[in-house]
Amino acid sequence: MYKNFNEDTATVETPINLTFHPMESQKIQRWESTKSPEYWEYRDKWVEYPKNHIVSSFPLHLDIEATNACNLKCIMCPRTAKVKARTFWKIEMFDFETYKRLVDEGVANGLCSIKYNYLGEPLMNPQLIRMIKYAKQAGVLDTMLNTNATLLDEKMSYQLIGSGLDQLFFSFDSPYREKYNQIRVGADYDEVLNNIRRFNEIREKTGMVSPLTRASMVRMKENENDWEDFQELFEPIVDVVAYLDYANHIGQDKPEYLIPMNKLRTNKICCASLWERMFVHPDGMVTVCCLDSTRSLRVGNIFEESAQEIWIGAKYQKLRELHASGQSDKIAICAICPLSRY
Repeated sequence: MYKNFNEDTATVETPINLTFHPMESQKIQRWESTKSPEYWEYRDKWVEYPKNHIVSSFPLHLDIEATNACNLKCIMCPRTAKVKARTFWKIEMFDFETYKRLVDEGVANGLCSIKYNYLGEPLMNPQLIRMIKYAKQAGVLDTMLNTNATLLDEKMSYQLIGSGLDQLFFSFDSPYREKYNQIRVGADYDEVLNNIRRFNEIREKTGMVSPLTRASMVRMKENENDWEDFQELFEPIVDVVAYLDYANHIGQDKPEYLIPMNKLRTNKICCASLWERMFVHPDGMVTVCCLDSTRSLRVGNIFEESAQEIWIGAKYQKLRELHASGQSDKIAICAICPLSRY
C-alpha cells in the first residue's frame, strides 16, 4: 500500500481495505506523479500530527457536508434509520457564502483537504461544482467526495472532471444486480454501473488524470462473499477497488461526554482524527467523529464562533487530552467504538 494514499478520509465506514493489483498501482502512481511538494508535505503531517499529538492552528482536513439530503434508503446507512424514526435533523444544503468563509479561514491557517459528504449525497447540492472550484482556486490541495452515482449523468461527469476534483469514490455494494438493488434501495444497478463506466471513459477521453476513481463496497452479512466478484467487475473500470468493513454508528443521544464507567463495555484508543479533521454540518454544527451519527460529540457551531476557535477550543482539547493520556474510555462514544479493534 502506498502510505500516503488518502484512504484515511474516504468514508464513514472505516477503516478501509486497499489491496492494490499491478494495474491499480500504475494508476495510482500516475495520479501521484501529478501532486505537488506541498501535497506530500500535507500527507506527512497527516501521519506526524496524531503520532506526536501536534495541534495545528486549523485542521488539516474538513468534512464539509454539502448536503444531508439523500435520494436513497440504503439498508446499512444510519441516515435511513434516523429518517424512518423521524429523529433526523433538518435537511438542508450547505450555504455557499458560509462555505467560502470557512474555506478562506482554513486556507489562511493550514487547511489542505476537503471532503464534501458525511451522511448525504453531495451531487444533490446544485452548488457542488462551484464549491469544489472555489476550494481549488483558494489553494486546497486535495478535494474528494463519495457518491452513490445515481445522479452522475454525462453533464455532471464533465463538470466534476472540470472542477479540479482530486478523488471520487463510488459506493456500490454488490456485483450482483438483485442484491445491489436490495441493499441500495432506490437505485438501479444497470443505470448506476453505466454512470460509473461513462465517467471513467470521459475522464480518459479528456486526457485528465484526476479525479482518481475508486469503487468500494461496505462488507456486511448481506454481501460478505461478494468481494472477489466485486474486484473482477470494477478493476477494468476504475483506478482502485476496495471494501470497507461495516461498523455500527454509535453516537449517544445525550450530548454529555462523560458517563459512569460501570455502565460501559470499555475500550481504550487514541483516535488520530482528533489531530487531523473536523466535521461541519449544514446547520453549522461541528462534530469530531465519523461514527457519531447522532452528533453527540458536539464541539461548537461555526455560526457562533470561528472554525479555528472551535478546533483549538476547550471541548476539542479535552477530548484530545483524554485520548492522549489513555483515558478515552471516559468518553461514552469512544469507550464503545468498534474501530478500536484496528
